[in-house]
Amino acid sequence: MEKNRDIIRKLLKFEFELGHSAKEAMNNINQAKGNGTVSKATAYLWYSNFRSNKMDIEDKKRSGCPQEVDRVAVVNAVEAHPSMTTRMLAEDFECNHTEIVEKLHDAGKKWLKSRWVPKELTEVQKRKRLEIVTRKQFFDSKDREWYRRGIHQLEERWKKVMESEGEYFDY
Repeated sequence: MEKNRDIIRKLLKFEFELGHSAKEAMNNINQAKGNGTVSKATAYLWYSNFRSNKMDIEDKKRSGCPQEVDRVAVVNAVEAHPSMTTRMLAEDFECNHTEIVEKLHDAGKKWLKSRWVPKELTEVQKRKRLEIVTRKQFFDSKDREWYRRGIHQLEERWKKVMESEGEYFDY
């Protein structure tokens, strides 16, 4: 894309130096390089610059975000300081915070409890989730009568616990 812009600018400057109008330049370039290569706005903008004796067609250095943020550098910064927010990182890397979020998500990180952590579950987390599912399956397998019986026995069992003053006993 950058090379195309440079070529178009050079062609526009060449057409200007030949004494052609902006419209003629646009038509000539579009005829040679394909329809829609140069828009009317682009041709007229550059011709306005050339008439003002601004003949430099190179891009000026601009402030703002760099074109590409190094994902490895962002991940290393997060691993060194996991509590850094995307806005803090964006300020350090001189870019938009959404670009930082994308880089971290691509690297398998997510924001959790005010820290960047790996997206993948640890073995302990996986076991805990399996236990929860197993418990849910146990309770889902019971019929209404099992629950009704347990609720009706609750008062009697509670009295027995109170009478034993916290000691273990058999039912």
